[in-house]
Amino acid sequence: FLYGDGAFETMRAYAGIVFKLDAHLDRLFHSLKVINIRPPLRKKDLRDAVNRAIKINKLKSAYVRLAITRGEGRFGIDAFPELKPNTVIIAKELDGYTEDFYRRGIRVSIARNTKQNEYSPVSGVKSLNFLNYILARMDAKKRGFDEAILLNTEGCIAEGASANIFIVKRGRIITPSSDSGILQGITRDVVIKIARRLKVAVEERRVRKNELFGADEAFVTNSIQEVVPVTCVDNRNISGGRPGDITRLIRISYQKEVIYDTIHRV
Repeated sequence: FLYGDGAFETMRAYAGIVFKLDAHLDRLFHSLKVINIRPPLRKKDLRDAVNRAIKINKLKSAYVRLAITRGEGRFGIDAFPELKPNTVIIAKELDGYTEDFYRRGIRVSIARNTKQNEYSPVSGVKSLNFLNYILARMDAKKRGFDEAILLNTEGCIAEGASANIFIVKRGRIITPSSDSGILQGITRDVVIKIARRLKVAVEERRVRKNELFGADEAFVTNSIQEVVPVTCVDNRNISGGRPGDITRLIRISYQKEVIYDTIHRV
């Protein structure tokens, strides 16, 4: 808690069931391995604890945050093997977002003073140290935008402050590859699978900044907001300032995936 020394996952529950809970736990365990924290519980026990938190709080539509820290009892940055990791689960009601939010889309800006280091060993870790993203989002909000898009050290697009980003060009979906310095989002993975199932070509590669400015469509994804159209980048309209056809198709298909998954797990 003092040093942001830990990892976390943010998840969304529908009808009291977390969508892609196992995928979130797999990513959490990967993050813990990278930062050398011993998981305090087995995946099964964490799964049960998350579900219990939702049930105890009598939640249906819910925001769930699962965090694991290295453990208390030290001053300074040295880590000792005898530290016992702490587990924190937050579960609260989530009203969701209005249809108007998705019809309007969001305005994004290229972050000015923060970069994503794609060569950092923790670039793919959902770390409790979120300061880089916080500063980027604060600056974007101050300038009238909803989200910041971070570039990596080579000037390529990495990700949003709290989302992965996709662009659409000539009917193809393009998204920054894992070596661009991104967190490989759970929603991102679902969207890629959906697109390929719909026979929409998907490219995972380095994406230049001017490709975002010249995109036919753009959207961002995360577990809480799902698939959100980007209608403006640094005051330049994308897709005429409204959600594009492929973006709408992906969003509808994602919602169907959620419904299908939830029904089969009730």
